[in-house]
Amino acid sequence: MAFYDNIPETKSADGENGSDDMVFRYSREERIKRAPKIVQDFYAGKMNPTKGLFKVLVATKFNRFMLFTVALCFAVVLIVNTFSARPNLAAAAGFELELSAFCYDESVYAQIKIHPLKKSLKDKNFPIDQYIKDQEKATAVFNFVDVDGQSLDKIQKSAEIEKNAFFLRTNSPDYDIIKVEASVDILGQKVDLTSNVARRE
Repeated sequence: MAFYDNIPETKSADGENGSDDMVFRYSREERIKRAPKIVQDFYAGKMNPTKGLFKVLVATKFNRFMLFTVALCFAVVLIVNTFSARPNLAAAAGFELELSAFCYDESVYAQIKIHPLKKSLKDKNFPIDQYIKDQEKATAVFNFVDVDGQSLDKIQKSAEIEKNAFFLRTNSPDYDIIKVEASVDILGQKVDLTSNVARRE
């Protein structure tokens, strides 16, 4: 015999089993009247979605604030990249010099790209043709540096000046080289360049 077999059956005064049928009356209009204004506008058809990317971005105060913040961050990054000093770039004697280095197949390759600046070529007093005729040279001493700051290898290279871009290139076995420094002498002006070694798989 189960425990609940001893419980007497009770009946409600409202009905045989105490569960009269309940009637719910739903009024859509009354519910909308009590709803927030944005809901009332939606049901009234007053809410037209904003079309166009820019209009959406400036549709609300929060959207305008976010757009301004993103634009400000972009401007700061652009200004920093434009005006910050890059140790692998320099200008000397009317030429631009750019040092780059990368590691490949257990060796580190370094090169300096040299080319006359556009404003130098436009300057009638810039004797690029004379430099080429006289076989003037640019000379660089490459210094390969390891993680401890020790110089592992030094190599000197030179190349004749050309009207278009020309290069000073060299390489060294990879003894944990992480940085390449170069001291360049072009037409009596000296500049120092530094580049981290990029790893290529």
